[in-house]
Amino acid sequence: MKTRTILVAAILIALTACESSSEPADPTKIDQEAGFACDDFALGYKSAKTTQARIDLADKVNEWAPHSQTNRIADMGAALARGAEASPDAWQLAADAFAQACMDAGWEGS
Repeated sequence: MKTRTILVAAILIALTACESSSEPADPTKIDQEAGFACDDFALGYKSAKTTQARIDLADKVNEWAPHSQTNRIADMGAALARGAEASPDAWQLAADAFAQACMDAGWEGS
């Protein structure tokens, strides 16, 4: 019993050490979540012509964007969601800002 407790404790310590030793992502470069959000945006942008289609696209983008550590992706994803329910001009501004955030991070499409 004592050996098992020690073994479990050793495994937990090893797992904790692995998690804490990982380097933080470079926020100036696109991370996986931002890549997925930017890909989804690019794939759906042209067909998002109605308010509902814009909302659906913003929802899809925001499955990933809030989890990104890449500069401005999470914020621009939130702005995209707000713009989707607003006027076409607000949508266009938000879409342009999100696309620019993707490009600034180095996104090139998939």
